[in-house]
Amino acid sequence: MDTLQKEKNITLIKDVLRNYLLEKGFRNTPERYTILEEIYNMEHHFNVDDLYLLMMQKKYHVSKATIYNTIEIFLDAGLIRKHQFGEKTLTSSSYEKSYFDKQHDHLVIYKKDSDKEIEEIIEFCDPRIQGIKEAIEGAFGVKIDSHSLYFYGTKND
Repeated sequence: MDTLQKEKNITLIKDVLRNYLLEKGFRNTPERYTILEEIYNMEHHFNVDDLYLLMMQKKYHVSKATIYNTIEIFLDAGLIRKHQFGEKTLTSSSYEKSYFDKQHDHLVIYKKDSDKEIEEIIEFCDPRIQGIKEAIEGAFGVKIDSHSLYFYGTKND
C-alpha cells in the first residue's frame, strides 16, 4: 500500500473512531487516536503486551490499563477483531486491524515439541468457505454477518 493511501486510511479510521466516541458519549482523547494509528501501522497480529512495549519504545506515555480499555472500545467500534489462537502467553488474546480487511481465516502453526508456542500464523481466504456459508444460511434461514475459522497444527518434518 502506498503512503498516500495509508494516510487516507488512517484519516478514515480516525473519523470512524471520532463518530463512535461521540455516539457513545465517550471522551475524545488523543491517546486513543495514537493507539489506533499504531495498530493500523502494524502488519501483523498483536497482543496488549506487544502494543504496550511498542508504545513505550516510542516514548508514548500510556498505561497498560488505558490500552486494555481502548482495545475494548476499538472492538465495539469494529476497528479491530479479537482472536483466541490457543497460545500460552500472559495475555492470551491476539488482535488485528479489521476495518479495511475482508473476512479471512487462520492457520495457526505451533512450534514442534512446544506447549502451544506459535511459530507462524497464516491468513488465507478460500472461496469454498463462502459457499459453505451460503449453504448454512439457506439451510437455517439466517444471514451470517461474520465467521471465524481456525486450523491448528505443526509443520511436517
